[in-house]
Amino acid sequence: MVVNPCGFVCPLDGSNPRIITGKAIEGILPGYIVSWSGAAAAIGSDLSSYANSDILVHATGSGLEVAGVAVGSAASGGYVGVATRGAVILAAGGTVTGGTQVVATNSHSVLTATTAGMLIGRAISDAASGSYALIHIGGLL
Repeated sequence: MVVNPCGFVCPLDGSNPRIITGKAIEGILPGYIVSWSGAAAAIGSDLSSYANSDILVHATGSGLEVAGVAVGSAASGGYVGVATRGAVILAAGGTVTGGTQVVATNSHSVLTATTAGMLIGRAISDAASGSYALIHIGGLL
């Protein structure tokens, strides 16, 4: 699995990273591309019924399940922030070409989109497989 060894690195967030906190259902490390895993309990019609534990976060996000990038680490049952917008340094799991749309892989990395799947964002820089690229994540909410 190729993951940025520095964890979550976000040099640009447009002053509004849109971080959502959820409860990890397994161990999560900073920089993991994660997915939502449904609600743990019914959410009522008013805000007082909502709690961070209502949102479950799964350690792997790829295909149509991408939620964002984990900001911190959490053990199973702990809480973790998930960035759904910003420019993040991510590992390249294949060729990444600046300016193109990218998809997430099962190994917490990205590659240039060539087939249908959930777009995680757009590459700002180029990268070869195994290196790193600046990726603008967005549209995940």
